[in-house]
Amino acid sequence: MGTRRTRAALTAAALGAGTVLTACAPLALTAGPPAGAPAVVVTDVPNGEHNAQDVLFAQRMIQHHRQTLIMAELARKRARNPEVRATAERIERTQTAEIAQLTAWLKEWGDQVPAPDPCMSPGNGDKNCRGADDVGPGADRGPYVMDPADLEALSRASDADFDRMFLNLMIRHHSDEIALAGIEQRDGLSPRAKALAASITKARTAEIVHMRSMLVRF
Repeated sequence: MGTRRTRAALTAAALGAGTVLTACAPLALTAGPPAGAPAVVVTDVPNGEHNAQDVLFAQRMIQHHRQTLIMAELARKRARNPEVRATAERIERTQTAEIAQLTAWLKEWGDQVPAPDPCMSPGNGDKNCRGADDVGPGADRGPYVMDPADLEALSRASDADFDRMFLNLMIRHHSDEIALAGIEQRDGLSPRAKALAASITKARTAEIVHMRSMLVRF
């Protein structure tokens, strides 16, 4: 329950910044696939100014992206629909590049790069990893964490059921990334981190539109 309250509070904060998708604000985007290149990252900044929010953004986005990569790898190998597989491959390339950039910033700032979450792997039988409110053995996942049970269900799905479940989970996951990026744009200090947050918002919004268009056709 605590995780859901935190998710609701931070989503509300991001909505205040005007960066989260809403039903009352239709997107002026086409349903075609987004560009395959990684999100543009601004790196030529003359100083390394940053604040605690920049660090938190980098750490949480790395954790979030790692969850995304697990889902994308499953879809690349298991999805029946070739368009779903292509989407997973594009997401995998983009978010791998973003993890590398965020990791480099944390090292530059002298801050900790989060360790991989041992609970976030299909088939993990540890009961401490079950449930959205149970962060598992010593891991502080923060808001917007994926429920390990969702990942487990995805790993067991097959054929069209897998494709639909992947798209629905990834849409929700992308929406959470947009919320986290909105908080960074509002409260962060680093020009580079804020530029990446803006790029994430734009790229994930386009991908959500595309994935929704695929679901309609299924």
